[in-house]
Amino acid sequence: MLASVVIPAYNAEEWISETLKSVLAQTHEDLEIVLVDDGSTDRTVEIAEESLRRGRFPYRILDQPNKGAAEARNRGWQAARGSWIQFLDADDLLDPQKVELQITQCLACAADVVYSDWQKLVLSGGAWTGDDLRAPVIGPDALADVLSDRNFLQLGSQIFRANILDLVGGFDRSHEPVEDVGLCVKIAMAGGVFVKARSNGPIAWYRDRPRSLSKSNQRRFVESCIKNAKLAEQYVRENSNYSARTVEAIVDGYYFGARYFAEHDWSRFEEIVRDIEALQPAFVPKTPIRLKVLSRIAGYRKAERFALLYRRGKSLGTNVWRDISARSQK
Repeated sequence: MLASVVIPAYNAEEWISETLKSVLAQTHEDLEIVLVDDGSTDRTVEIAEESLRRGRFPYRILDQPNKGAAEARNRGWQAARGSWIQFLDADDLLDPQKVELQITQCLACAADVVYSDWQKLVLSGGAWTGDDLRAPVIGPDALADVLSDRNFLQLGSQIFRANILDLVGGFDRSHEPVEDVGLCVKIAMAGGVFVKARSNGPIAWYRDRPRSLSKSNQRRFVESCIKNAKLAEQYVRENSNYSARTVEAIVDGYYFGARYFAEHDWSRFEEIVRDIEALQPAFVPKTPIRLKVLSRIAGYRKAERFALLYRRGKSLGTNVWRDISARSQK
């Protein structure tokens, strides 16, 4: 069964060779590689072509002006010939048996998405080291599960049936940089089946780079998380077959945004709280415990306002004390 590995790449000369090495080492024989150069200005294409030319799998390199990872992936899977699509970012890695293991699972059941355990790599002392193993579990209540942080499905850890991508339309650029979660939300809403392929440890690795989009533009990241929650809320309002867990997961997504905007944009915070209260009128956060207790007494809005004033006062006091200490040492 042909599987297509789709790799969006933008100025990835530092990483692309190692990433392609992990693809070229795959034990699944029926494989093609589609690399989409997203307007790189460095040697990404030159290095990639050199690696691919030495490999045993057929490949294509497509190019486009810089449009972002979502559109690059969409172009890649739409041009791919495989029945199954493996997405892989240009700095991430796969275990040699990753595709074979998951394709075998595909043949054994009616899955639309097959996923496995994965691991984050963090840069420490100039070397990449493994973080804790991530072991997501997507159960029958798929929409609630894919919205949950504890079940985050790193994109490279999955393989997708091409038909399900056609059905939901692939990635939504407006949901970047968490358009991968948005894709899984759309698949879950469409009734897609998620199946786990068990493995002895992680079979995909994500490099947590300091300059990633989610870190460089925190507001955009938070707004994208809110968009995914809003997408799920629209489904809940239009359908009767949803669970209380799904509503709770949507509220958790809004609460994540509310906490950020309480610190940075109070009017946006108020908008998000209205979304929360439309689903849970007597909303009380689960954590942190002090905010939970105060919300029960004064309501969430006032509790968050008190918490904000407390944090600012504490920060101001700390800064004053530092100034006094610095002056006394002169």
